[in-house]
Amino acid sequence: MSNISLPQNLNKLLQECIQLLDSQSSVINNLSTTERVLAYYSIYCKNKLHVLLVPEEYGGLSGSFSHAGIIVETLAYNYYNTLPTLLTTIHCYELIKSFADNNKKKWLLNAVNNTPKPLAFCLTEEHAGSDITSIQTTAIKNDNKIIINGKKVIVINSGIASFYLVIAQSSKKGRAGLNAFLIPETADNISFEKLEVSSFLHSVIGTVTFNNVTIDTQYQIGDEGSGYFLLTEMLDKGRPLVAACCVGAAQHALDIIIEHTKTRKQFSRYLYDFQGISFPIAEFETRLHAARLLYNDACEKIDNNEPFTKEASMAKYYASRLFLDVTNFGMDTLGYRSIIDASEMKLLNDFAKTMMFIDGTENVQKMIIASLL
Repeated sequence: MSNISLPQNLNKLLQECIQLLDSQSSVINNLSTTERVLAYYSIYCKNKLHVLLVPEEYGGLSGSFSHAGIIVETLAYNYYNTLPTLLTTIHCYELIKSFADNNKKKWLLNAVNNTPKPLAFCLTEEHAGSDITSIQTTAIKNDNKIIINGKKVIVINSGIASFYLVIAQSSKKGRAGLNAFLIPETADNISFEKLEVSSFLHSVIGTVTFNNVTIDTQYQIGDEGSGYFLLTEMLDKGRPLVAACCVGAAQHALDIIIEHTKTRKQFSRYLYDFQGISFPIAEFETRLHAARLLYNDACEKIDNNEPFTKEASMAKYYASRLFLDVTNFGMDTLGYRSIIDASEMKLLNDFAKTMMFIDGTENVQKMIIASLL
């Protein structure tokens, strides 16, 4: 784990949260997907981890990104599959906190705090993934109203969120036309379609369609045409926390591998005694330490208001690649045990594959890093 220590109040909340998760997970896991997701999220809400980065004056914990990294890594060790719901909500809160003006910030944060439901981030479209300037969802102003039309795909918390943070195009095209809007679930003409994504076991993912959805202009976040800047900063700030999630889950996977190879014998020797097994494990342990330092560095730079975009992409790229490499090795090392349904290593491996493209693919991270050298 990180060498950075948590303040006493945050450490107490984290330990109470873990105790609740440990005591209730066996019951929660027997619920339907939607009930399961909301049950886990309610535990995080009870301990106010969903507003970890929100200032106390708005009902949050005033935690730092460095603190958030420790908490996410710790939770990810055993509860990685519950974190997409929480991380998405934290990302959305951060955008509102950072870019809404003071009056609107208080109103919006109070609105989203007064609900037990998570938030959803609507960015990706069928023909607009890494190239966000290709977004086709439109937001057209009509007097003091805004009319939203379009379809978003791969939306975490689709159908269960209280608010949907939507990136849409105005009458202008490209970056200058992008804006951010917070759409309440109660708005008319929103429809949802659930997608089955087995790698995110404790998440609800689906499409969100807006068909002439009308909202007040007060739900726009930031200045006109600021959506691209808001979006890129939100993604940049989210990447170190995604990296922390990957590190925690990768540590879990590596510990499973070590325990298995030190107790299973083949050819009258423990598997760990073969250099073909122990040397890769040594490499993964080293890379885990490096990945932890990378996300800590990015979080520290955010907290200190230093440039952090490159470091955030480095952390996310390195940690997600490491996570996948560790679990691929685990699948090979555990053999048939890793392919049995509900095998922990299989669940970890599936999750790792999906985390590779959360908050930008590996190549997107390399592109960002290269552009800043």
